[in-house]
Amino acid sequence: MPRSNRPSRGKKAAEPIEDLNLNTLRMGVRRTEFKRGVEYTVQTSVGANAEDTKTWMCPYCNLQIAKGLSHLVAFDSVRGVETRRHFHTACWSSFQGPLL
Repeated sequence: MPRSNRPSRGKKAAEPIEDLNLNTLRMGVRRTEFKRGVEYTVQTSVGANAEDTKTWMCPYCNLQIAKGLSHLVAFDSVRGVETRRHFHTACWSSFQGPLL
């Protein structure tokens, strides 16, 4: 006998799905990482919210990160956002030194 794809009558109605907050996703996911005993706060960034003239230099490869390019923002959790630097995602994976 073939199976029926109709929902059974005994099931409850599905709960409404919450709207996805895209602004939160654009801000990026914040996490904590440890490299050589130093705690870093790392956050993804799409770079789309930046000004048109805004660019960053990756401290690992010394190449420019243009507006709209997805990258990581990292800063020393102890010293705070004064040590904030923008890294290419692959460069952050290879980075082992302290943020100056």
